[in-house]
Amino acid sequence: MINFFRKIRQKLLSENKFSKYLIYALGEILLVVVGILIALQVNNWNIAKKDRIREVKYLKNIELDLHKDLKSLSYNLDFRRKKYIGTNKLIDQINGMPIEDVTELSYNVLNTLMAERFTPNNATYTELSNSGNLNLISNDSIKILLLELEELYKTNNFGIDHETFDYREYISKPLLKYIDTDQLIPVFKGEKTITEQNITKDNFSDLFQSLDYKNGLIITNWITQDFIALYESIDSKSKKIIDMLRVEIENNKNKPL
Repeated sequence: MINFFRKIRQKLLSENKFSKYLIYALGEILLVVVGILIALQVNNWNIAKKDRIREVKYLKNIELDLHKDLKSLSYNLDFRRKKYIGTNKLIDQINGMPIEDVTELSYNVLNTLMAERFTPNNATYTELSNSGNLNLISNDSIKILLLELEELYKTNNFGIDHETFDYREYISKPLLKYIDTDQLIPVFKGEKTITEQNITKDNFSDLFQSLDYKNGLIITNWITQDFIALYESIDSKSKKIIDMLRVEIENNKNKPL
């Protein structure tokens, strides 16, 4: 093909047809440019196709991560709501409210030692962010919501670290000082009754006199309220993102390149 064009150019030059040669040369250049543009377009199309495939894969993985988080979040919300109620009752009893159910009291006291951590499974988002591939997500609204969700996760981690210190200083120390946990654990697990364990209201009198314990209950319940509100926000935002992801994934299937 190259030899063919070369012969045409040589023939035009030998016949002293410069104007025709110039037109021909321009046409040849135009043909090359068009060829390059077509090649670039095909290359861009291939890149866009690969990026779209990667985007859909990331979107699906983010959706899976969020579904796992919602299950963990549901458990943690339920745990904290119940614990908040039990801890509030302990505070009321310390302040003088009559103790009517020693089994419930035993459970609530030991339950103040229990702590649950919500650990988000945001591996896909972290990979996208760290690799610089966050721009693969073409929907800006989804990216903004994911960034907002990431900030809520950071708030969660900070709160847990703060709560862990309070539990150790104001809950665990006085409780372990004044209560025989070995005596309470079978009741907590439902394996034995308070009668079998010889537990009465008197077992808790020294603990209820501890100002550290009372303050610890108040502080942790205050923190628990913040966690409940935080987890409700995470739950709501996660569900909103999942709905948007489903729409975006479906749109990507039908989006022309």
